Order: sequence, then structure tokens, then C-alpha cells
Amino acid sequence: MIETSVKCVIKEPITSRYILVLETLCGHYLIPVHIGGFEAESIYCILNNIKSPRPMTYDFISGILGFLEDVNVDRVVVDRYEDGVYKASIYFLSNKEEMKIDCRPTDAVSLALKMVTPVYVEDEVLTSGKCVDRTSMNELDNSTLGQMIDDHGTVFWNA
Repeated sequence: MIETSVKCVIKEPITSRYILVLETLCGHYLIPVHIGGFEAESIYCILNNIKSPRPMTYDFISGILGFLEDVNVDRVVVDRYEDGVYKASIYFLSNKEEMKIDCRPTDAVSLALKMVTPVYVEDEVLTSGKCVDRTSMNELDNSTLGQMIDDHGTVFWNA
């Protein structure tokens, strides 16, 4: 299991689909997760501390968790890639017992960002998903990819 950070949320220019890009902390892998527009906006708002006029779902859930004693979000894990879809789990600690809840990666990442919780990706996901292994790319391709992500992230929504 490898810890990641949110690299950016971009709007893919050809199809106008949104992509959440996670990056391993070591920088070796990029994990592109296709997401909806609402989810992209939600993550963008968290990253940029933009307050919504009404509480978002992650605000609501983090508020509930804040009232519960002895319940903490321990970590978020993108733990599966099935039929072209990434899947995630949120791990909670309650009374020294660990509990796991399945969820969409966008919901997990939104909650993790809101509650400052680490986001991990399982090793198997890195090899079976559509992840980009930057260590296997030549220097020019790696540089070009990095520039494209930085440019699109800046133009659309950069973390």
C-alpha cells in the first residue's frame, strides 16, 4: 500500500470529462480516476478552501463524525480496480476496533481532504489499473506528461 496525494483535478479537453489525478508521494505513479462534474467541483472547493453556501455531503459527514466520541477516520484506500472502475474503502477506528466501509473514490477522497486523512492506493491497483508508471517512461515522455498535467491542471483545476 502506497500513500498518495491529490495532484490535481482536470477537465480532459477532448471529451470534457473530469479526472482526479492522485500521485504517489514518491512520484513514481499517477492514478487517473474519471469523475463527474459535481465531484470535481466538490474536490476543487475543498482543495481551495472555497465555502459552499450550503453544507456539502463531506461537510455533513465530517460534522457527524466530529460529534461521535471515539470514532476517527484512520485512512482512505483505493483498493480495487474492477471492470474499468476504481473502488475505495474508508477505514474507521472506534473503541480501538477497525471498521471498513466501501465507497466511491471521490467520496473517500473528499472526506479524507476535509478531515486531513491519508489516502493510499493498494499495490495491486497500481499494476492492474490504468495507472501511469513514470519510472518506466523515457525522460522526454515523462517531462511531456508532467507539463500536460500541470498545464491542464492550471487551466482547469490544479491542486
